[in-house]
Amino acid sequence: MIKTISGIAIAAMLIGSGLPVFAADGIGAVPVSEGINYTHMPGPDMADDGIAAPAGVISNHYLFLVGSAFTPRSSSQTVTYAGGGCSNSSAALTTSLELPQGASILGVRLFFNNNGTPNAVGMFLSTYPGNGDVTDELTGTSSASAGYTSVYFSPAAPLIVDNLSQAYVLTATTLGSSRVCGMRVFYAL
Repeated sequence: MIKTISGIAIAAMLIGSGLPVFAADGIGAVPVSEGINYTHMPGPDMADDGIAAPAGVISNHYLFLVGSAFTPRSSSQTVTYAGGGCSNSSAALTTSLELPQGASILGVRLFFNNNGTPNAVGMFLSTYPGNGDVTDELTGTSSASAGYTSVYFSPAAPLIVDNLSQAYVLTATTLGSSRVCGMRVFYAL
């Protein structure tokens, strides 16, 4: 019993609060950089849990997909892993988005890096019903800011996940030295 309690105490000290650290909380504040050349742009996904959720929603949830998890859309394109989870490609990079049935997608935060001549990074949330059609449900283009930056995109109305009738895919497009470092999907149940 003593060993178990000691182990739990040590684990708690090593893990700490478990909360992510951001350059700025994004709530009513001007974006800031904290010496790591990272700017965090405000968005409702950074609000306290429950504030931005639609009426009747129990809680907000997040699914963070790192840029290096995105795969090439075609076999002829080149992909460069730039380190730190960031990738660059000569064409679109995609990844499947797996969310619970009935979830309400409230937005997507795009994390990106411009390490040379600044170029924009494109973000697409698309649905595929399996009959050859595709619908871009949410699209966005980043600024051409230098360094690590994030920007939030939200649909006009929440997108309700229907896994029975369609698949959901996130796509990133990069140009020049721009890199996609990840996308965080903000959704509610």
